[in-house]
Amino acid sequence: MWFLAISILVLCSCGGASSAGKSFASASPNLSSMARSSSVSISSSTPSVFLKGLVTYDFVPHKSNKLGLNYAATESRPVRGAVIEILNENDMILGASVTAEDGTYSFTVPMNSSIKVRVKAQLIHNTAPKWNFKVTDNVTANALYSMVGTLASTGILDSRRDLHAPSGWAGGGYTSLRVAAPFAILDAIYIGVTGLNLAGNRQDFSPLELRWSKENKQAEGDYTLGEIGTTFFDTNSIYILGDANRDTDEFDRHVILHEWGHYVESNFSRSDSIGGAHADGQKLDMRVAMSEGFANAFSAIMLNDPFYADAFGSAQNTGFFIDISEKVRFAKGYFSEGSVGSIFYNYYASATDKAPSDFTPIFSVLSNGRYSAHPAMTSIFLFYGQLKEQLGNQAVLFKELMTEQNINGVDEYGIDETNDGDNTASVPIYKIVNPDSNPTLVCSLRDFGKFNKLNNSQFLKLTITQSSSYKIDVKKATTDDLVSKPEFIVYDKGENILFVNNSASNSATGSLALPIGVYIIEVYELSNHMATNTELNNFCFNVRVSGAN
Repeated sequence: MWFLAISILVLCSCGGASSAGKSFASASPNLSSMARSSSVSISSSTPSVFLKGLVTYDFVPHKSNKLGLNYAATESRPVRGAVIEILNENDMILGASVTAEDGTYSFTVPMNSSIKVRVKAQLIHNTAPKWNFKVTDNVTANALYSMVGTLASTGILDSRRDLHAPSGWAGGGYTSLRVAAPFAILDAIYIGVTGLNLAGNRQDFSPLELRWSKENKQAEGDYTLGEIGTTFFDTNSIYILGDANRDTDEFDRHVILHEWGHYVESNFSRSDSIGGAHADGQKLDMRVAMSEGFANAFSAIMLNDPFYADAFGSAQNTGFFIDISEKVRFAKGYFSEGSVGSIFYNYYASATDKAPSDFTPIFSVLSNGRYSAHPAMTSIFLFYGQLKEQLGNQAVLFKELMTEQNINGVDEYGIDETNDGDNTASVPIYKIVNPDSNPTLVCSLRDFGKFNKLNNSQFLKLTITQSSSYKIDVKKATTDDLVSKPEFIVYDKGENILFVNNSASNSATGSLALPIGVYIIEVYELSNHMATNTELNNFCFNVRVSGAN
């Protein structure tokens, strides 16, 4: 049998296309069937032949020391689960399927027909659980990346057309189109989808675009010009750096899966993180530490590799790495993303009272409605409290890992936490404020930085036993001449139900109707939530809740 080999040299962007009324079978097999290649027949009265092939991309690994990419070790890897289409000379879609686990595909096609094969940088699955992930170019109106073969006749014999996406690297730089980049990004997401489903997911994935361009750089401004600042998750998209010789992330799978971890939080669980700049060793707002620590661990878990590596610099020849599993952290505590990441990864890897290297219990807790509907803000405490409630026999191990990281809280609110991060204002985690009682003192501090750092905000737990309207007053606690600008937010199960910004110096007041339940009030000094603000004032406030009627 003779085979026709087709080399793929073109990276293009494509919009949506119609099947033009042509029928085809098995366009979206389920995930388990991706492990084997099955033939897709294109309806036709013309005698047919068998067309098959293999779709691969250049994967560039990190160096053995994790500092930069090793282009000399580039390897060919299968493009898995990607949409593959047969097109005629008019670019009409004659048939479609997805590539198998090993990157293979097959179609039964009409003899002596002029066709070409197109692979889209898109994962799609139309039966539960459903998903639609695609890699698009934010500099070109979010057009979908694809790889297209040359137009050729199917002839009268079975044939083969292999498609390969080259990296574009030659010698010391990129000298041709970086065709592999979108498919490398796509494969990282394929790993994440597979891992989540193996952990028991049965929910549909909301559509997501992975927006990559070689123009995406660290400058901040217009996303359509590639001025994205950094790789980040933004509701229904992840923007990914592509600026060669500075910072490009298509082969940094931990970075991509870290951001996809935020997507998982957003779509299958809950995150109250306020975002912002963060780093291992900083003392962070507990919501930020939870989200970033989990995302770090999530990337390591999905790849089963605790060494989080990020390449950058000239020729992507340098970078940094973090051992997520390391238990010796710079600043241990509930406010440390390093501590949170270490706990999650080591819990995942451990075989104590659970299966080793199993993400199922973590995902089970995070995706449970009781986690998302709890009054407490998201933190390592909320996860631990819910783990005790849902999988009590496995909570002992998790508590031991928390203790190793100097985290002592015993429930969702961090009761009995003694680690104050070297500032006594940090504990208790939640101060208590009761309706029509004496004011509660809280302090907004900038000792560890601003915007999203420990003690920039303070949290109060408000328990309402009688449905009514309530008034909340926040007033500066001292009588000096320094002007404060207090603001506060009231949360119901993580949802902002009242935000009072500062309209009067030294105080803020707001009213709302509250049913019976538990609510969280976040209080902060405005200047401490502005990362670029240079004011050095710490402020304390008296917070009082009273019946408005």
